[in-house]
Amino acid sequence: MKELFTTKGLLVGVVLFFALHMITSLGLRGARVDLTEGSLYTLTDGSRNILQNIDEPITLKFFYSQSLLGAEFPILKTYGQRVRELLEEFAAESDGSLLLQVIEPEPFSDAEDEAVQSGMRGLPVTSAGDMGYFGLVAENSTDQRAVIPFFDPGNEKFLEYDLARLVYRLGNPEKQVVGVMSFLPVMGGPPSPFPGAPPPPPGWFVFDQVRETFDVQPVPMDAAVIPPEIDVLVVAYPKGISERTLYAIDQFVLGGGKALVTVDPFCEEDAPPRDPNNPLAGMEYPRSADAGPLFEAWGVSLVPDTVAADRGSALAVTGGGPGGRMERVDYIVWLGLERERFDADDPITADLGAMNIAAPGILRPVEGASTTITPLIQTSEATMEIETSRLQFMPDPKGLLNEFEPSGEPAMIAARILGPAKSAFPDGQPAAAPVEGEEAEESDEAAHIAESAEIHVIVVADSDFMADRWWVSFRNMLGMQIPAVNADNGSFTINALDSLAGSTDLVGVRSRGSFQRRFHVIDDLQDQAEQRYLAEEQTLQEELNATNRRLTELQSERADGASVIMTPEQAEEIETFRQMQIDTRKKLRAVKHELSKDIEGLQSWLKFLNIFGVPLLVLIAALIRWKMK
Repeated sequence: MKELFTTKGLLVGVVLFFALHMITSLGLRGARVDLTEGSLYTLTDGSRNILQNIDEPITLKFFYSQSLLGAEFPILKTYGQRVRELLEEFAAESDGSLLLQVIEPEPFSDAEDEAVQSGMRGLPVTSAGDMGYFGLVAENSTDQRAVIPFFDPGNEKFLEYDLARLVYRLGNPEKQVVGVMSFLPVMGGPPSPFPGAPPPPPGWFVFDQVRETFDVQPVPMDAAVIPPEIDVLVVAYPKGISERTLYAIDQFVLGGGKALVTVDPFCEEDAPPRDPNNPLAGMEYPRSADAGPLFEAWGVSLVPDTVAADRGSALAVTGGGPGGRMERVDYIVWLGLERERFDADDPITADLGAMNIAAPGILRPVEGASTTITPLIQTSEATMEIETSRLQFMPDPKGLLNEFEPSGEPAMIAARILGPAKSAFPDGQPAAAPVEGEEAEESDEAAHIAESAEIHVIVVADSDFMADRWWVSFRNMLGMQIPAVNADNGSFTINALDSLAGSTDLVGVRSRGSFQRRFHVIDDLQDQAEQRYLAEEQTLQEELNATNRRLTELQSERADGASVIMTPEQAEEIETFRQMQIDTRKKLRAVKHELSKDIEGLQSWLKFLNIFGVPLLVLIAALIRWKMK
């Protein structure tokens, strides 16, 4: 009878299983419910807008060695399914504009040759040298290509952003225009009109890299209007900029243009001119630049005449010590910022390893600002504000270090600004400075933009970081200058321009949050048990110390001085302590047992809900939907 009952139970279970499968297949075909925190598996509106505005077909070839990678790396098997599902969702949302091909490149096959030629990065899987592939190549109708050589599971929170950016780039293939405006010779100096004069200084290397992706155009520092073809404007160290040009930048940003603006309270690259007749002239030379009223309108302010000194990130410099000896000392205003100082949830800074920044300023949000200020780079809590006058002439690194007193608060060095903003010039275009012999130009009040529903600006309180000496060096090889990068300053610049140049829809896609979830209840149980365990352990140690003291006292009270032979009191005390140890160990085992019992009970409930509860809910939902048809 028992065997029959078991057999019937198995048959009923099999029937229910297939019935559930058929009902869910018919009743819930295409239906999806995303119950994750933050809707991690639902496309953002930004991605949908990008996909629905593709004007030409784009082919996506997803190379995934499922059998090879899945057998050796379970995490890649799970992540591979996640990538494939997201690509399928992208293709479905594009209304046929994205053509998805899933290719499994077997070893020594034509598909593997295609993967290698497409730029896929193989992962050694077997001892025989078989390679596994897990990447994507995309191509538009004009044969422009974009490649993701390998999908890193560690970057899952940026997966949707990376795919959306790739699709946007191929759907908008023309190079975007970056305008560069600076007081410093970032684009190189003009050639000398005198024969035999030395060549002009070369431009900063970072803009050579920018030219690989963008069309770079110089913009005059006295421009009265930003050229309409400019997509992104770089304003690097706007020293001496006029109100007319500030107004032009204001209108450019309010009109939908994006901007990367770097200011500086003390610019190391702005070297004072040499005056043999006045060696102290450098002390009076201004080495700062801000953005005037623009920052206030954008919701951020630069602390005037102040730099951020960070003891925890200071770079070491060599200088004269006592007796004329050279010594190394931390120069607390030259900072080597590492990964923990960058915003890990923003694609501009998420993958940066280190940046070198010289005498940075401090940015602060303006109270009541309508924009959202998101810090991208901050100092550590071991930060102190220092007046720029301390750096103007013959700075004393050792003296600054000796006087260092941390504030306990990090300083914001770079930030992303998004949101609605009003013009910094509510009365319209300021009048131009009168020029002798010329009539004043009339303002075009009709073209004035008073406010914008959304601006997008990145601001940095340092302008030195883009200069070569802070992040790249060069060595001569066969007449060529070979760069050696030692910091991520260039990557930050290019990432910032890339983010600004992208569609505004990409801003909302950026980071989807964490895909790793803690088991908070289990962690709380673990913490409670550990606290109890530590309390018991501390009690045991205290009792042990008390017993040792008691043994010492008993030994010193002996009149015969025979320290080797135990007295009855000592023997009784030791026996008591041993019994106490046994009892305490039992208590510790009981604590661990209760911990395991509580966790196992919780895990059992979780298993029950996943195995029976969720399928039951799905069955009920399918039946309701089936009945409603």
